[in-house]
Amino acid sequence: MELKEINKRARAYGVPIVKDNTHKILEEFVKKSKPLHILEIGTAVGYSGITMLEASEADLVTIEHNKDSAKIAQKNFKNHKLNNRAKIIVGDCMVELAKLVSSNNFDGYFDFIFLDGPKAQYLQMFDLLMILLKDGGTFVADNVLFRGYVNKTITEPTKRYKTIIKRLGDFIENCKKSKFLMNFKLIDIDDGIIYAQKVNYEK
Repeated sequence: MELKEINKRARAYGVPIVKDNTHKILEEFVKKSKPLHILEIGTAVGYSGITMLEASEADLVTIEHNKDSAKIAQKNFKNHKLNNRAKIIVGDCMVELAKLVSSNNFDGYFDFIFLDGPKAQYLQMFDLLMILLKDGGTFVADNVLFRGYVNKTITEPTKRYKTIIKRLGDFIENCKKSKFLMNFKLIDIDDGIIYAQKVNYEK
């Protein structure tokens, strides 16, 4: 199945995948950084994972909590002949990230991290992700402006979203001020993207 068809089907069934402009930017980031090891939080049906793999020679570890989505993603990776480069971990992202860190096998291993999982947990995940990200590596987070609520393009969020909006605002400020990140950019396209690099302590 071609990427366009995966996109079309995902949107028809309400599966959260990256929007079109974000898709293009993500592809550009990957091509520019030329990673060897990518970590993705939020596999969905593999749309962004396939994009990153096809734009690089990297391998991919991707975490997805929904078993049904993970099965579809596995089929999509296989159809694109990428299953030998993609490992899907099914489980809660916080739990699985903690496992990666505690194993001591992945500290500073990933040179590109794409964060597109549960928005309310972005800030909680940050410290774990910085352990896993290589010095000088690229960090990208999607949906950080959450439908225009975070930067107040839309000024009246429903009560349901207030916690997520507050946490995403805190996450953005944390990324701006973090001693671990440099070259921070907040890109106001689609739902908002953060681009940054981990400080290169080897320089």
